[in-house]
Amino acid sequence: MDVACLLVPNLPVALARRDHPGLRRKPVVVGGSPEEHALVTACSDEAAAMGVTIGMPLRRALARCPHAAFIPLQQTELLAEAARLADFLRDASPVVEEVAPGHLHAEVRGLARLYGMEEEAYLAELHQSAGAETGLPVNLGAATTVFAAHAAAVVGATSGHPVLTVAPAGLDRFLASLPIEVLPVAPAMHQRLHLLGLDRLRDVAALPRPAMQAQFGPGGALAWDLAHGHDDSSIVPGRQDLRIDLQLDLPAPAITADALVVATRDLLQRALSHPGLRGHSLRQLDWLLLLENGEQLARRFVFREPTRDLDRMLFGVRAKAGQLRIDAAVNAVGVTLSGLCSEYGHQSNLWPTGPRRQRELREAIEQLTTREGAPQVFRVIEVQPWSRIPERQLALVAYGA
Repeated sequence: MDVACLLVPNLPVALARRDHPGLRRKPVVVGGSPEEHALVTACSDEAAAMGVTIGMPLRRALARCPHAAFIPLQQTELLAEAARLADFLRDASPVVEEVAPGHLHAEVRGLARLYGMEEEAYLAELHQSAGAETGLPVNLGAATTVFAAHAAAVVGATSGHPVLTVAPAGLDRFLASLPIEVLPVAPAMHQRLHLLGLDRLRDVAALPRPAMQAQFGPGGALAWDLAHGHDDSSIVPGRQDLRIDLQLDLPAPAITADALVVATRDLLQRALSHPGLRGHSLRQLDWLLLLENGEQLARRFVFREPTRDLDRMLFGVRAKAGQLRIDAAVNAVGVTLSGLCSEYGHQSNLWPTGPRRQRELREAIEQLTTREGAPQVFRVIEVQPWSRIPERQLALVAYGA
């Protein structure tokens, strides 16, 4: 096998059921309380069978499935668990691509031989270790192409086969039986294919490629190629985002904004000295306050322009600290810096504007021309902008001529 796909189906629901075992085999709707003016983010199969769909208002979901458990979306926990699964897989494979939270592709060619194991045994151990690491229902698919490995993980999740491998000899037979929903195309194309009576990849493969392309455009050509096992896609590893997490326990509970700002300044000074930030800026600061009553208060600052300037970061923190209304004193302060990017700067004028600087510029150019005996500085002017010959559109003339 060349490619493995690790997949946690319906990650938000899987997280809720892991943390609350009583929700297993019960309808679950993720997005918040039904009283909130919010939409369904995810739902379990039991809730979907009752008519709940992603994007539906929570109040309508309650009417469709009144016995469902409505829980908020824990975005921070979801991303943390997805990152944990990705880190686990990066320890096992040198090339890993995170397609979505809980959906990963990895290069596994030759790894079984490296560990002196049979391929099937290696993949089974990889699957078992991933499940033990996260406590989540992980599915693993493996094949010789990225699409086939992804399809194997999806099919295994729906058919009760947590580990499903597709041998090269059986690839055509496996692809032919797949439902068209595994195709990486827009849902609207899935609907149109069903309306045309094309429910399986074998139905798509039976049509001429020009007909599919004429009817569906590039998506049709892609569907036809994948149905025939023609997949030249490769794993594209993403850049790992540097996250710097620091926390400071205060010597005494704090209740004033000034004390919180001083503690945050100390944390940011330590965070900005991290060697991984050298030559880089940051886009995001997460500020966390741990209260004496056990509650947490978090605020996020997304900078309009990337920065690593301490005072600029503190400006937003100081403003928020002055507006806080908290019910208890603060025991600890935490910061998380993320969104690493290239160093950001503003281009300045070569010469400050003004009559004096313009005069100095002209004098310097005249001195250079006199010393060299010929013009050295030129301006670009339009000559024949309508011409089809580039050389006739613009011309260089000596500065000051």
